[in-house]
Amino acid sequence: MRTGRMPLFSFRFLGVLVCLVGITAAGALVPLSAGGRRESVRSPAGTEASGAGPAARDTDARIPDSGRAEDRPSLAGETFPLTLTDDAGVPVTLRRKPERIISLTSFTDDILLDLVSLERLVGVTAYSQDPDISNVVDKAAAVRHKLLVNVEVILALQPDLVFVANWTDAAEVAQLRRIGIPVFLLNTGLSVEEIERTILTVARLVGGAESGKAMVARMWERLAEVESRVSSLRPDERRTVMDYTTWGSAQGRGSSWDEIVRRAGLINAVGGFAADDWGQVPLSREKMLQLDPDLLVVPGWIYGNPAGAESFYRSIVGDPALRTLRAVREARVYRMPEGLKAAASQYIADAVEYLARLAYPRLWED
Repeated sequence: MRTGRMPLFSFRFLGVLVCLVGITAAGALVPLSAGGRRESVRSPAGTEASGAGPAARDTDARIPDSGRAEDRPSLAGETFPLTLTDDAGVPVTLRRKPERIISLTSFTDDILLDLVSLERLVGVTAYSQDPDISNVVDKAAAVRHKLLVNVEVILALQPDLVFVANWTDAAEVAQLRRIGIPVFLLNTGLSVEEIERTILTVARLVGGAESGKAMVARMWERLAEVESRVSSLRPDERRTVMDYTTWGSAQGRGSSWDEIVRRAGLINAVGGFAADDWGQVPLSREKMLQLDPDLLVVPGWIYGNPAGAESFYRSIVGDPALRTLRAVREARVYRMPEGLKAAASQYIADAVEYLARLAYPRLWED
């Protein structure tokens, strides 16, 4: 989802992680307690940036608790020098407006390509050119450098701001900081509110606060349009959906997938069960049949195996043990584009609309 591993909920490189975090064994499901919600997912050991800790963030780096305007980060103080504290608790100072920016996360690829000119964007991730997982293939094509986390290459490009994620290799991040390169670490957003905070923070750092506000407004407008359509559904009309991985699990309550499902007007079929630290609920085939979702979403991409997603799809729809599954019987097994399914940027609005259209096509017949 490369030199470092990222949490499964991260929504641009989800497929990469599929192959890096290992297989989760299917097992018994544990119901959540009433009102239980997993608010965050721990990063793998060793992936937190050097110097990171539980120290309190400043106001501008705090994740809002709701969608209310008063909970969102202030956009005041866009003048430079500018100091903001990143999501690892590290203060980052920019002496001047950055003109040589590098993005080492897919979600900042998404955001920056709509925020800054191509002349200021020195490099984006190598995955930005993979149409199976990128939302910005065409936009990113004009950026000269497609990068993995390589300190020597990054140093040679002389950036004045580098964006990394909480799953980026900690040793590489620490080395970049020791060299003196401004590195800003961002957590991967699990909710629309957290993604909003990320967009506004990135915008402030690059001197584009107003553009960031406009991007957020467009995201909320698109989400509101979907909500206005699905709100007409009666409770008994709302369909259940399950995403199913190659190792036999589904994303549970509190994951970014769960956020997409909820905003698309569906019900997460495993939302009532406790998830592990990666946001996953292990599933046996027997449990799948018991839950019997209306829609089944399988990977649109599998790391290192170009034919893997299609092969897995065919193994599901052709499995005699699953022929009675409602999603199979009614031809509602889908390969959702991984760039949308794992979106942790403004493209989460695209993901929500995509899933809602799959589930309720009649609501878009006007």
